[in-house]
Amino acid sequence: MKSLLVATLTLLALSVMSPVYAEEKTDDMNAKPLDGELLLPDDYDKSTEKKCMTVCDQWGEDCIINPKTGSRKCRRVCKSFTEECF
Repeated sequence: MKSLLVATLTLLALSVMSPVYAEEKTDDMNAKPLDGELLLPDDYDKSTEKKCMTVCDQWGEDCIINPKTGSRKCRRVCKSFTEECF
């Protein structure tokens, strides 16, 4: 009687776990990307033609101080630039 109960519980556990296991093996192409995730084509690394652009290498801030009130207004500016190719 005890072995029948163990066998039944084992089959029940396997039947419950199989759909979960099957979901884990699904193809990655069917999965939706996460928000903000960058999707690149499969042949991205193989491409020899890259596009280059100038981007900010180091950020800083410039501030203007009002001498009458002492208030300070600052803005974010790029202190140095570099070229990156993608």
